[in-house]
Amino acid sequence: MINRFVPTVKLDFKMQVRYGFVYVAALSVIIFVLMLSQLDTHGSLLFLPVFLLTNLLLSTFYFIAGMVLFEKGEGVLQGLIVTPLKIEEYLGSKVFTLTALAIAENIAMVTLVFGTGFNVLLLVLGTIITAMIYILLGFMVVSKYSSISEYLMPSVVYSFAFMIPLLDYLKVLESPLFYLHPMQAPLILMKAAFVPVETWQLAYGVLYSLVWIVVAFVLSKRAFNKHIVNRIGGN
Repeated sequence: MINRFVPTVKLDFKMQVRYGFVYVAALSVIIFVLMLSQLDTHGSLLFLPVFLLTNLLLSTFYFIAGMVLFEKGEGVLQGLIVTPLKIEEYLGSKVFTLTALAIAENIAMVTLVFGTGFNVLLLVLGTIITAMIYILLGFMVVSKYSSISEYLMPSVVYSFAFMIPLLDYLKVLESPLFYLHPMQAPLILMKAAFVPVETWQLAYGVLYSLVWIVVAFVLSKRAFNKHIVNRIGGN
């Protein structure tokens, strides 16, 4: 497995550079830092988790879509199903490489705005969990499409759906029902990196996120079999 996984990870890192994802990520960090720098300390502290969640949507949900659509266009996925590489290894490589990029982005953004006055472990944990959910659900969504034009409109709907917990975070609309949303838990973990939260919220943030990671993995694996393996096999 290691002999297959390591070369796949290296290839995915090269793809991120080749398709310009690394440069887009760097640009987004610069833009968000400039925007946050226009706020006072209280405002930047309040909106930072919002910026982090939004940035992660770009660097994971949309980047996984770009990688999959590029691979479809170049015939990579057609060849993948006849190789020994397993779906777990394929998705694992995508999760590992894009999550690594997301961690670097978030730490750079927060450090440039606040210096070192935050809980690094909680920020990294929240970033990892958010990235994993976004990537796996992003793969599930994009696997059924063959072009960016087909994917773009549905992706916007999903993007708005992912951002719903921000209504509760910003106190626009408060309800316990938000705790059922998959992004509420990682949002609380990222918030906890900057301000204290209750112990039960931390426990909820970790445990409920793990539930959604499992759910997202199952859904992404089914999507791979349905929209890639079966479709190519049928052709």
